[in-house]
Amino acid sequence: MPTTRLRTQVTHTRDVEEALRIARSLWPDESPSALLLHLVVRGGQAIRDEQAQNARARRGAVDAVVERFAGIYPEGYLRELRADWPE
Repeated sequence: MPTTRLRTQVTHTRDVEEALRIARSLWPDESPSALLLHLVVRGGQAIRDEQAQNARARRGAVDAVVERFAGIYPEGYLRELRADWPE
């Protein structure tokens, strides 16, 4: 089919054949090309979800550190410290 989009060829290695076999269990009537498309889309979604989960975990770790050190200096500490600095 004519297209202006980039096309990619995939060699059916053992790993690719295994992925196709697994995909065929979900989409038994699809062609190998359609199965590869499903795998690419699902893989992209899985990576995006994993990245979002990692970002949430990092944010949680940062929040925990911030909470741990909250209150270590009294209210107005920086203002008082800066009051002694020359302009």
